[in-house]
Amino acid sequence: MARKKEVSAEQTQRTIIATAERLFMSHGYRAISTRRIAEECGITQPALYHHFPNKQAIYLEVVRTIMVQTERAMTDVLQDYANSRERIQRIAYFMIMNHQGDMTQMFHDLQYEIDEEHRQTIQDWWMRSYFNPVMQTLTEGIAKGDVMSLPSAPPMELSFFVLEMMKSFLPPSKQDYEARREFAEKKSTMLVDILFDGIRKK
Repeated sequence: MARKKEVSAEQTQRTIIATAERLFMSHGYRAISTRRIAEECGITQPALYHHFPNKQAIYLEVVRTIMVQTERAMTDVLQDYANSRERIQRIAYFMIMNHQGDMTQMFHDLQYEIDEEHRQTIQDWWMRSYFNPVMQTLTEGIAKGDVMSLPSAPPMELSFFVLEMMKSFLPPSKQDYEARREFAEKKSTMLVDILFDGIRKK
């Protein structure tokens, strides 16, 4: 019986996080109350507080969950693909499949709604899950000759540039799986073609 309750509590937490992610990303941190999250989950507000002490704790868990999923996916990409071009293409594919284009709300909330201590924690998560895999790919690519070393764009700056390019390819909203898969394949291929082949006529 105890095991059943434990699984049920875990499922409730997953429901809270998934619901909160949808609400926060659509409406912003400030506009969403714990009461709204509880109502959308079909539970009472006291029941929600049994799992999370406050709204910021829910938001941090939403962000942490996204970052952990991303870090795991990036680890798989780095293990499964040795070629720099393939790695960047698969990273871009994952981003497009799993992120929406308008992340402005999220960045605004992190800047203005979350305290300094937790902003630093989130920054560390972001570096591990998003930045470091791209930086590692480009640094190793330069060493192997897959990527050109550019005096005007050292690896760190180049990594930020590549991530910004990926962000610009994200779709504005969720699509059905097949449409999103086709879009992700097309855009991730286009991104690496531009990055690795350029647009100048040879």
